[in-house]
Amino acid sequence: MSRFTGSARMVMASLVLMVGAGVTANALAAGKLSAMDYIEIQQLVNRLNFALDYCGNGGRDFAALFTEDGEYVVDDGGQLRSFRGPEQLAGLAGGPDCAVTRTAPRMHLSHLAESLVIEPSGKGARGTSYAIYPGRKGKAFQADVAGQVGLYHDEFVRTAKGWRLKLRRHEVSPEAPAAN
Repeated sequence: MSRFTGSARMVMASLVLMVGAGVTANALAAGKLSAMDYIEIQQLVNRLNFALDYCGNGGRDFAALFTEDGEYVVDDGGQLRSFRGPEQLAGLAGGPDCAVTRTAPRMHLSHLAESLVIEPSGKGARGTSYAIYPGRKGKAFQADVAGQVGLYHDEFVRTAKGWRLKLRRHEVSPEAPAAN
């Protein structure tokens, strides 16, 4: 690639980002999301899974991806467990010593969000994705499957720090839709 071609691509990418930033505020006001909004939300979800699995910065990296009053709810067939605010969210990711990531069953899990569908909502965006936990080290979370599949239901809001999660509800064992 010539030096000119590489420079031209950098200039074009910069222009797209600058224009996209201005369009985002207007698009949100109109109830629409820009292409950059979709990319930023997808990246937020990707960072969330790594931060949860690797307990970065004592779980604070995970908590920082939520709003100050953000909440993670585990919905296990109607039994709800809720983690709200930076301290509880950091604890969910492992806490200061990350001990939970070194004990079963957590040490045998990787968190994946697959097939994320993002839609505009009145206050930002919402997303739904498959929550997939493949086993690691030859171990599985559930004896009858080689991992687990659930659903994530997310509410995203744009903040001064960029897109953040306001709510993530993890539906552990969703009921399959009825056959027609």
